[in-house]
Amino acid sequence: MRRKLIRRISVIGLSVLTLLQFSCKDELVTTVEAEETPVVQPQTKAANIDLPGRLLASNCFQCHGTNGYAGELKIGEQSASSIISDMNEMRTKNPGENIMNVHARAYTPEEIKLIANYISQQSKY
Repeated sequence: MRRKLIRRISVIGLSVLTLLQFSCKDELVTTVEAEETPVVQPQTKAANIDLPGRLLASNCFQCHGTNGYAGELKIGEQSASSIISDMNEMRTKNPGENIMNVHARAYTPEEIKLIANYISQQSKY
């Protein structure tokens, strides 16, 4: 008895959904066809941001703190050339020795420059 009731409810529910789908379809098509203004598609390319390297450097902030000022792991006070030098040195070392060696290998030289420039320009507060 319950199975028959469940089947009937399911069939009725599917019928209603099908009717709604087809009744709305005509309205959507007419509305889209009636529009005269072109639809603006979102840009697929990343836009230039005011602070190049910010997104890449956000990974550093997990350990080195916001803007690179955390306890003993401060990197925010370093110059860009110092950060670049350190990162390039880490790229040559065994990744199993230190997590930073793994991180450094993941970045291209251009990305390292962006990160270093961004971090070196951050103020402490």
